[in-house]
Amino acid sequence: MKSFAKQNSLFLVTTIIAIISFFVLIYFSLQFSSRTEELLKKIDQVENDIQDLNADKTYYAYVPSDYAIIKSDLTHLSSIEKDLSNFANYLVNEKENVSEKWMAKSAESVNAALTRLFSRLRKKCRDSFITLPSSTAASPPSSIFQSEKQENPDETFGFSFTSYDGFWPSFSVTEARKLGTQSEIINELIDHLSVCTDANHSIDIISIKREIVGEVDRANIGSDALDLSGISSLLLRNLKEIESYAFKISLKTQTIPLRKLLNKLRPPFLLREILIYPAEENQSNNFDQSTFSPDPFATNVKPENKFVPIVSKVDSRIDLVLEYILESKRDLTDIISLLAKHEDPHSEVLYDWLEKSGHQNLLKEAQIILNEAGVR
Repeated sequence: MKSFAKQNSLFLVTTIIAIISFFVLIYFSLQFSSRTEELLKKIDQVENDIQDLNADKTYYAYVPSDYAIIKSDLTHLSSIEKDLSNFANYLVNEKENVSEKWMAKSAESVNAALTRLFSRLRKKCRDSFITLPSSTAASPPSSIFQSEKQENPDETFGFSFTSYDGFWPSFSVTEARKLGTQSEIINELIDHLSVCTDANHSIDIISIKREIVGEVDRANIGSDALDLSGISSLLLRNLKEIESYAFKISLKTQTIPLRKLLNKLRPPFLLREILIYPAEENQSNNFDQSTFSPDPFATNVKPENKFVPIVSKVDSRIDLVLEYILESKRDLTDIISLLAKHEDPHSEVLYDWLEKSGHQNLLKEAQIILNEAGVR
């Protein structure tokens, strides 16, 4: 046996190595086969994931186009909001709005200003071919030597403040300021009327009505109160952001002064309704024979320079409903607070919208609101 081993030592070593290699290869084969199965399973899983991703990609193929549309809509909404803000500022017209100047006045100051306003407006009307009605009915004369007309209409018309000409109740500061604001608005309205007349085209004021501003005013306003029941639906202040006063002025005039007045009115004045009726004394084919001149059969007749229409009475009664915009309370903080409560508010979109819509002053406030709501 030993001689066999010595004679075949190489064979035995080769055989042993082969056997060892065989078992080692079997071991590695078993190990790699199990790992290969795991890898194959992972490959299958990855292939399935890739297929799912491709399916999802196909399913969500609309996202890029929708995102582009959303960005376009955001720009459009920003433009609309900017236009709304500019329009609200145009309606308020702060440079010409009278509401701010009365915020710091006391009740006594308003009373003094209103007293001065009576004489100023009456004089302006006298100088501007504007006829005023009598604010009180003429009482019968107590004797044959007394004039039938007790008072000059120019000195009695109160421009919708008749009750406060020489009488000033105990107003609160707030109510007095509202009265002062209304008086200044009517002052501007009479100023507009005064530049619409001339010697050939006069205006007769029939009445000026205003709305009640408080309980004391309600008890004293009398016939100057404006009935809002028929015009409330016409007013822009039906929008909760708008605060305004309504007035109704009735005139008797021709179309030329009316056109001039309408051209003069601009925000914060808004014309909400205009009604035109024939004047009560108008008669069809009512000719004034004395207006035809010169008469070829007359002597020493000088033609008049004053324009006289063929129909001598062409005045109409005109009722104007005017709204004066005092304030626009457009507050976007409510919208920001509502977005802050959303589960996914997208704060960057909100900031972009505020900046594009011209509300950069609200960016810090929006950040504070969103931070308090826990939005990052």
